Amino acid sequence: MVRANQEGGADDKVRIRKEMTRMKKIGPIISDTAAEFYPTLFPSLHFGATYVLNAFPRLYRRTLHDLRGIFSENELSLILESMNSAILSPHSAGYHIAGNVADGIALDHRDKKWQVDGQALSEKLAVLSPFQLACLELWANGFWCAKKQGSRDIKGWKNQLL
Repeated sequence: MVRANQEGGADDKVRIRKEMTRMKKIGPIISDTAAEFYPTLFPSLHFGATYVLNAFPRLYRRTLHDLRGIFSENELSLILESMNSAILSPHSAGYHIAGNVADGIALDHRDKKWQVDGQALSEKLAVLSPFQLACLELWANGFWCAKKQGSRDIKGWKNQLL
């Protein structure tokens, strides 16, 4: 999103208006908590929601970049399998993955299947921030969404984090 300079010059305002007309119009539904939150940081609810929706893809990609090399290929396979059919909730973002992985290890012995040290994987997840964990959840969710749409390139998907 384009920002106006401090003076808010006419050229900046015209450029911003032009960019806004090229954007897709959507109508997300947000919670009361989110509706009250955005105006505390932005000039309006609409501006705040627009900013966050447009900034998120870059933040997500940057976070995946920062997570590269932390997990082995087999650990990523275990994570993907553990997140299969997970239903993500915005209110629990960042808190799905550790439990799903722990259950996958304890109940389904996925650590043995993927030849992974389950305790070490749990420790790697434990030191990540909630935002990093939420991005990892979305990464896994994205794999399963892509697979439903016909993409079966698990190696390519895992390469985002290797």
